Amino acid sequence: MYPLLQPMRRLVLLALLLLATLTLIACSRPATTADATNSPTAAVSTGTTAAALSPTPNARGVLATATADPARAMQHLRELTTTIGARASTTEGERRAAEYVRKHLESVGYQATIEPFEVDLTVGATGAVRPDGAADIEATPMSGSPDGDATGALVVINGPGRAADYAGVQARGAIALVTRGDATFAEKTRAALDAGAVAVVVANNQSGQFRGDLGTDGARIPVVGISSEDGAALKAQAGRRIGVSAKTQRLKGTSQNVVGRPSSAPCTAYLGGHYDSVPAGPGANDNASGTSLIMELSRARRIEGLCVIAFGSEEVGLLGSRAFVRQHGVAGARFMLNFDMVAKLTRPALIGDADLAARASALAAARNFSLRTTSSIGPGASSDHASFIAAGVPALMFYSGDDQFIHTAQDDFANTLQADLAKFLDLAVALLDDLYAG
Repeated sequence: MYPLLQPMRRLVLLALLLLATLTLIACSRPATTADATNSPTAAVSTGTTAAALSPTPNARGVLATATADPARAMQHLRELTTTIGARASTTEGERRAAEYVRKHLESVGYQATIEPFEVDLTVGATGAVRPDGAADIEATPMSGSPDGDATGALVVINGPGRAADYAGVQARGAIALVTRGDATFAEKTRAALDAGAVAVVVANNQSGQFRGDLGTDGARIPVVGISSEDGAALKAQAGRRIGVSAKTQRLKGTSQNVVGRPSSAPCTAYLGGHYDSVPAGPGANDNASGTSLIMELSRARRIEGLCVIAFGSEEVGLLGSRAFVRQHGVAGARFMLNFDMVAKLTRPALIGDADLAARASALAAARNFSLRTTSSIGPGASSDHASFIAAGVPALMFYSGDDQFIHTAQDDFANTLQADLAKFLDLAVALLDDLYAG
């Protein structure tokens, strides 16, 4: 050993000891809020600090947990309803909302994508019967009736309007008035067409208006329905020229789903809710509330394989969920939880799979939260969970009950309550923890 090197060795050793001490101090400092949340949305926190995002799942597949905060959900709800507003299918409002949801999912650690799909459907129809010298009569075009206008002498057909009922009637170039019943609308239309009629008016056989369907073949002439009361009055116009008009309203364009995947692993279960609204209003309870709940739930529980979907175009026929089920292999998924109207308790319910409903009911009872359970919303009503049930996936809908303001301009932010949304959010977290326990 050379004596000259001893002082240099001591200096090197001192430097190494100092570096190790500084490293220990740096590693032991408290984590900041930004470290804990790893999310830009932490800036709008109301006091809740999220747990650190784990790079790999634990034994239950959980990637991240945080305390679910209903105030955060209400901030999303305000943004969707007040800043963005109405979000009707294929509109700019719907596109803006989709982008807002996508950005949120990315900010809390998801691989978020927007999946477009095409919309092309009939959303309504208007019609009229115009007697000569009298006020127009409101009419409802039959499903399958072509758009168009026709004029001609009115002929009243006795009987149900089958071919035999046109014997001795000069129907060529005329408009036939027939009565509902005893024959299908398609049969009545074929008989009128064979007789040379240019349009058909079907009067109801009971009080009030009705809707009819001409079947898959449709018709080549306008076919409309009117009330029995208007039918009786119209008979007085027999032999006089009248007009008939039918016009369908079509919705055509591009809508989109927002899909959040917690990792590159396949989806094995789903959280969902539709983010679109009707054109009439901002759709706060129906369904910015459900969208906002799953946005906060996605932050509070990020779980391997549990994918989050905000569906577009639900209000015009569950189009978003149907498109997703059609485009992706969902068969074999563990479950699907759907949130539709969850911020204004009137008659809360769990709707869908009986086993999931029983599990959720038990958790709700432990929280003094009483919900009824049923297999469906009611006649003529449904939501996106139905698309998954049809594909063989156990699905459950969370629903706060009827709301007199849905589908109106009054379904705005003021139509929602944070305390009510909080009950569903708490229950949703508890159910996920139960489903992924052990």
